[in-house]
Formats: sequence, C-alpha cells, structure tokens
Amino acid sequence: MSTRSHLIRTAFAAALLAVLVVVPETPALAIHRGEDADIAAYPFMVSLRLADTPDSPRCGGTLIEPDIVLTAGHCVAGVPQGGMVVVVGADIPAWPDAPPVATLGHAVPETYDLGVDNRDDIAVLRLATPQSTPTVALAPAEPRIGDRVVTIGWGCTNAPPVCRVMATSLQSSDQSVLDEEAECGVDVFWTRPRYHAPTTICTKGVEDRSTINRGDSGGPLLVRDPCSNRLRQVGVTSLGADSTTKLYAGFTSIPVEAGWIAEAVAALRAG
Repeated sequence: MSTRSHLIRTAFAAALLAVLVVVPETPALAIHRGEDADIAAYPFMVSLRLADTPDSPRCGGTLIEPDIVLTAGHCVAGVPQGGMVVVVGADIPAWPDAPPVATLGHAVPETYDLGVDNRDDIAVLRLATPQSTPTVALAPAEPRIGDRVVTIGWGCTNAPPVCRVMATSLQSSDQSVLDEEAECGVDVFWTRPRYHAPTTICTKGVEDRSTINRGDSGGPLLVRDPCSNRLRQVGVTSLGADSTTKLYAGFTSIPVEAGWIAEAVAALRAG
C-alpha cells in the first residue's frame, strides 16, 4: 500500500473525530438532517475528550457497565493509557458544569489497522470511578436488512464530509439497515469493495441524506428490543461514506465483536 493511500484512508475515518475550528453558520437540526434527542432517553451517552484538553469533545461513546465505556478504535488510537477523560450522561448545555471522569486505560483489538481498513474499529475504556448512570445493554444479534435503527451523536450538523456547523444539543437519526454486498462497497466506502466487511453494519437515513458527520465517531447504533421495548446497542459509529450521493454510514458490529469486548473488559479490570 502506498503512503498516499494509507494517509487517505486514515483521514476519511479520522474525519469523524470532532473538529474544533468551524465556520459560524445558522444551526441545523440534525446529525445531518436528523432531529433533537432528549439526553434523558439516552443517559448512557458519553462524550470522550483527551485528558490534556478536557473541554474539547473528541468522540462519542456509551456506558455499557458502570466502569466501562465503549467507543471506536480510531477515537483512542495513539493516545497513551489514561490519556482520555469522559463526560457521562450530560448534553452540551450541561457540559461546562459536568466534571470529566478519568480513565485508567483502554484496549483496542490487535487486528485493528486503519491503514488497511476499518475492520475491528472498536475500543473499551475503564473508568477510574464507576458511575451510577444507567448503562446500555448490548444486542446479541445484528438487525436484519430493512430494519429500523437509530444513531445519536454530537457531530457536525451540516452535510458531510466538511464541518461548518456544530450541534448545540444531542442529535438522532433514524436509519435503515442495508444489504452490505448489494448496496455498500467500493462506490460508497473508499476504494475497497469489502472495506467494511465483515465487522460493519451499513445503513442509510430513513430521511433522505440523513447521516453521521465529524464528531459522531464512537457513538452508538441502537435497536429496540421487541420483548422489553428497551434500547440495545448493536453498533459503534465507525465510517462515513466518501460518496457525495450515497450518504451511508458504517458501524462496527457489536455481535461480531462480543467475544473481544468481554475479553478486553476482563483484561482491563485485571490489569
């Protein structure tokens, strides 16, 4: 792989990280073309920041256990152990008064290599202080093609891939699950026909062109349990399309990564 190709692929996934310099513009209502989301419905939502810049949001994440946060691998790649802090269960207006929680460490799969593809783009962090905030349960199986799912985040609200308008509150976007083989691939996610397989769930907005943007990385893809009616997390925001016509989104599949998540959590707690 050429150095140029490596840098292009790294840049596209990293583009979903938060951007601090934006052009002022009238606020929009969405992740991109989504809607305002009540943080009370998603109390497990987490904002990740670098410990050196705790007031600057970097990525989203979720509280899956009182002391464990789930996010994307590229959100913590290159960050030293303990180099992240999080704000749990607070929306943007409350951030100035929400104390950041320190982390003890994080783990990323050994197979994760953004220079090749976004396979296994997932990470877990252990918090220094367990939280009493409600957690989100993980889904045991992937949704079916055509199923309705939802993603939430604090990313930019204008059309991707640029960032001009930052969200002023948590945003949500209803998505529909696509057929990875028939509808996603080389003309959507960079230059590799199977770039996002087999650890990615591909979706498109129920509302035309509603999708993720910069700053949404690490946030959740959610399904509603048909028995309990409670939300479960089935994916982690990983990859935005580089197509200007197919604004699809790629999410690391939690059912695929379930074994690694359990092992990584146990290792962090033993370490």
